[in-house]
Amino acid sequence: MAEALLIGGGGSTAVASEHLLEALERIRRGSVTCATAAGRLEPLTSPLPGDRWNGTGAELAEAAAVLRRESEALESLGGALRIAIDGYGWAESRARSWLEEAIAPVASTVGFLAGRIGLGLLPSVLPVVAIAAGAWMLLPAASRESLSRSSSAGVERFAGSLFDSPATTEALRLLAASADDVVLGALGVPASLLAAYRGSGAGSVAQMATAALGVGLLSGDRGRAPVVVSRVAEPVPIAAPVGVAERVARIPDSAAPVRVERFAAPGGDRFEVYIAGTAGEAADGGPLVEGGEHPWDMSSNIALIAEHDASSLQAVKQALADAGAGPASPVVFTGYSQGAAIATLLAESGEFTTAGLVTVGAPTGGMPVAGDYPAVVVAHDDDPVTALGGPQERTNAVVVTAPRDDRWEEGDPVLAGHAIDAYRETAERVDASGAPLLSETIARLPGGRDGAPGETLSYSALRLSGCDP
Repeated sequence: MAEALLIGGGGSTAVASEHLLEALERIRRGSVTCATAAGRLEPLTSPLPGDRWNGTGAELAEAAAVLRRESEALESLGGALRIAIDGYGWAESRARSWLEEAIAPVASTVGFLAGRIGLGLLPSVLPVVAIAAGAWMLLPAASRESLSRSSSAGVERFAGSLFDSPATTEALRLLAASADDVVLGALGVPASLLAAYRGSGAGSVAQMATAALGVGLLSGDRGRAPVVVSRVAEPVPIAAPVGVAERVARIPDSAAPVRVERFAAPGGDRFEVYIAGTAGEAADGGPLVEGGEHPWDMSSNIALIAEHDASSLQAVKQALADAGAGPASPVVFTGYSQGAAIATLLAESGEFTTAGLVTVGAPTGGMPVAGDYPAVVVAHDDDPVTALGGPQERTNAVVVTAPRDDRWEEGDPVLAGHAIDAYRETAERVDASGAPLLSETIARLPGGRDGAPGETLSYSALRLSGCDP
């Protein structure tokens, strides 16, 4: 049996097991039930005409008093449990902040030492590398091929076991938050300036990504280059989705990375958009060239984490415009991985009337949801990609962290916790949860319960040649 989901967010720092939240709801309902029953008994405690001693009324009055006391006891128990949940969340938040503050000077020192030691060892290492390369080339082709297969399999097993761990994900999340300290330390920034930099609160994953984006632009990277989208098929009839699982099931692959569904509504059409994750290959099946024609690449990823107008984000906006969505159009955004970052940025952009947000495998810890709309963020505890956005900031979205029972086995993808198929299974668990915060948020998402028909449009995207703006 899968472990319980961990549920947090909703504008609070509290994080609790879904079982604990369900127990809290049962306690609340028990208290209300007892109070209601006591209220219904109280009118029956009055003496009946001709009943001199009113024995029945006295017994009913006692029963009503007992029910009142039980209601108050359950209310007190629920209050204590809520305080415990909030206290645990506060303590965890403070512990994380303390750990980040403690790691920052260590990270800058490590960066400083790594930079100096690396430069010092470089003259000694280069001859060794050259000799090893020469020896490799002298080996027979069959031996080189055999060694290459063995080393690749060994690296895959090691990486799969390493990344299939919640501890690795948490460590990467902390490292992402300290990346700026490592880089500044390696550049030799004095300790006094580093302390002032940390004290100003200037460091963030988004700012580090912005710096990486700037370096990329200087080297010809094109993460923000313009794009053009094209419909890949005629519109297809579709029923509106209900819940999280149906939406996650409709996320497309990167060959046609944007899917838009349009539904007629009394006040105007409403829309659902589904956005794919980072592409593994080009549209023709060949290797993906970073900054090339396919905008769902790492160049766009860096631009997105930097919260810039990435090529892939531009493509989604063009697809929505082609489908007829405008500023007043209600839109539910659903995305996976890179698509999740796009969905979050568009939902918060104010360019559309956001009606909901669903993301899975999202590197969006530094992109909190501030809008007043239903939003569900789902992450596996062994998905290192979700750590790349840094620690989760306080957000109005309901954040669901799902422990996975499946351990990495040979033949699994290296990042098994990030696989879209695994998230589709988890989405079904999310829909089935009885935790009120989660179930009530899902119920607020526009759904297909009214049976309104619609149509779906699929789009491909092409990054244009030319300079990055």
